Amino acid sequence: MGERCIANECLNGTGFSYTLSLINAKYKMTILYTLMQFGAVRFNEMKRYIDGISYKTLSIALKELERD
Repeated sequence: MGERCIANECLNGTGFSYTLSLINAKYKMTILYTLMQFGAVRFNEMKRYIDGISYKTLSIALKELERD
């Protein structure tokens, strides 16, 4: 019996795959981490915490996370 390898697994129908599909954008994990570390913060404060993110990108990512 061979060892199992993640490369050989089918993850399409799993909760793991669904979760990844929700947080796959560039800044979503950073936003979630910021919320975990600092709790509820105002929009401009979050913008200061996340270096390099534009106002539009932050706004879109927050709306998508809220929707999901």
